[in-house]
Amino acid sequence: MIRRFHRRLKAIHPDLPKYLVAILLISVCSGVFENTYNNYLFAQFKVSPTVRGNLEFIREFPGLLNAPLMGALSWMPETHLAGFSAWVTAIGMVGLGLKGSNWWLMLLCTIFWGVGSHLIMPVRSSLTMELGGQTKRARRLGQVGAVGIIGSIIGAVIVWIVFQKFGQGGPVEEGMIRPIDEWQFDLTFYIAAIACVGAGIFFHLLKTIGAHEKRPSFVLKRKYWLYYVLNVLFGARKQAFLTFGRWVIVTVYRQPPSAFAKLAIIASLIGIPFNQFLGHMVDRFGERKIMLTNAVLLVIVCLGYGTAEHLGLGPKAALLIVFVTYVMDQLLFALEMARDTYMSKIAETKDDLTASLSVGVTINHLVAMTVPSLGGLLWAKYGYEWVFVAAAVNSVIMGIFAAMVRVPRSVDLREEVHA
Repeated sequence: MIRRFHRRLKAIHPDLPKYLVAILLISVCSGVFENTYNNYLFAQFKVSPTVRGNLEFIREFPGLLNAPLMGALSWMPETHLAGFSAWVTAIGMVGLGLKGSNWWLMLLCTIFWGVGSHLIMPVRSSLTMELGGQTKRARRLGQVGAVGIIGSIIGAVIVWIVFQKFGQGGPVEEGMIRPIDEWQFDLTFYIAAIACVGAGIFFHLLKTIGAHEKRPSFVLKRKYWLYYVLNVLFGARKQAFLTFGRWVIVTVYRQPPSAFAKLAIIASLIGIPFNQFLGHMVDRFGERKIMLTNAVLLVIVCLGYGTAEHLGLGPKAALLIVFVTYVMDQLLFALEMARDTYMSKIAETKDDLTASLSVGVTINHLVAMTVPSLGGLLWAKYGYEWVFVAAAVNSVIMGIFAAMVRVPRSVDLREEVHA
């Protein structure tokens, strides 16, 4: 047993520990931001559903610029680009803490956060798959995803402690959230910024991966059309749930930041083994089956968000259903790793991969910028339920295109030989 452990220890990629620390720290920032931003907007600015939908245009606009920005920074090694992205995110988080109640400064800081967090998306996938080699890409994505979940748990715990244990941002009273002190938001944003600075340092310490400095500045090929379509549909799926799923919990069920923190912790604890298991499943059963499963489960999620209040089970049961739906929704985001591994298998060259992943981010954010505004209008005119009816239709369409996914036979054979 000791010898086997020693062999496994020697087989670990020398950059893997530092990379995992970087992922852990950047995920702490995400855990803080995702569990506070909606309550922050509601508490500080009292925005309406329509305004909340329009705000996603600002928040996701940097994603639209992902491919041009990646092209402009193509001279930079991927590890340095990841570090730079983490530091830009830190600037945005510090700004959100300093801005007070200034609307325009908040928008500017949100853009900084968006630039950093979106730039790192394709680089993270590319570096992770490079660590996984030819036959364990999805498995490595699952392992790194599990570490990211641990970071998200830490971020959620920070939110829970700050908002539940201090100040007045505690439990619901008579259908209303108690007033939340501004310093509570500020403190969590500063902690997130510190985590981003640390992540940037560890990304810069990486030496043996992402070292190639010359990358294609832009890749758009007809061969990858299905990957592009899947990104369009994912952009719509993502915003329907990230924006309006959480907005339902905040405005319809009146839940404070600490409730999101607890849900995030539950989802994350389940997600640690789930992500690793999912990585094995993608490698074993292939991207097509995983994507189809994802589409079916998303329809169920839509039903949970849209119908819980109307099942006649009472407010507590409805809230429980929505909470379970939220946890399920968070877990399903991990299934999107299949889209990246699909791209890695159809890429004509290694240099195509990061550039193509970046184009994918840009495409899904082009959709993500428009869907929330349309969803906000749909909510305002017909009610939030119809937002999730539209999301269910999108999920069905996702399933139709997922059924078209095919991996080149040469890739399948190579992976069977090395498995």
